[in-house]
Amino acid sequence: MTVQDIYTLLKQKAPIELAEEWDNVGLLIGDATTEVSSVVVALDATDAVVETAVQNKAEVVITHHPVIFDPLKTVAADSIVCRLIRAGVSVISMHTNADKTQGGVNDCLCEKLGLSGVEIAPDGMSRIGRLPASMTAEVFASYVSQCLDTAVRVKAGTDMIRTVALCGGGGACLVLSLLDAADAALTGEVKHHEWLSVPSAKTLVDGGHYATENAITDRFGEWLHEAFPTLNVVIHKAGAPYFTIEG
Repeated sequence: MTVQDIYTLLKQKAPIELAEEWDNVGLLIGDATTEVSSVVVALDATDAVVETAVQNKAEVVITHHPVIFDPLKTVAADSIVCRLIRAGVSVISMHTNADKTQGGVNDCLCEKLGLSGVEIAPDGMSRIGRLPASMTAEVFASYVSQCLDTAVRVKAGTDMIRTVALCGGGGACLVLSLLDAADAALTGEVKHHEWLSVPSAKTLVDGGHYATENAITDRFGEWLHEAFPTLNVVIHKAGAPYFTIEG
């Protein structure tokens, strides 16, 4: 198989046209004609991912976050982009198209929480679904923490929670607009003024960018295994790029 074969599959699963206009997705580094026997899947293209690709003799790295996002003015010898090119590793990045697509980031998040009756929100990216049972704000926050295996931040509302609006990563502005239709909202990044804007009856949980999106790496792996059974697929799980300290 070739880089193009893998790229074609990913475009079928997460069509490029779903991506936001400001985004940068697709085959961002490499040669579509290169033959492929091994692939590394990761949330981000980091130094550790480059090392994993080299160690596994991977010809392709697949990421959720774009390896190239802002315009490059220089490409230093020790930069990730330069190192990937020198190693002959192509990079395919599937970002907001993978957030929106059926079975993508936000559907993976719904599955982690066991939501039922999931619907796509009017923004096309967020999801709204029902929890297995009604929960208090504190119980819901603990449930999210357990489901995603991560620490969470919570603004606890007074209403019991059954219906949840969610959007992984930096989706606070989207889910906050859905609180009229949901008892609680879950996302991965919340700014100070956004916490203050939450009505007292509603609950908002911040599960962290990494934890609310990382399940897409396993989904990418599932898509690849199903289409290319002989392909060596390495899922790189880095963990969040920070740790939490309580004084």
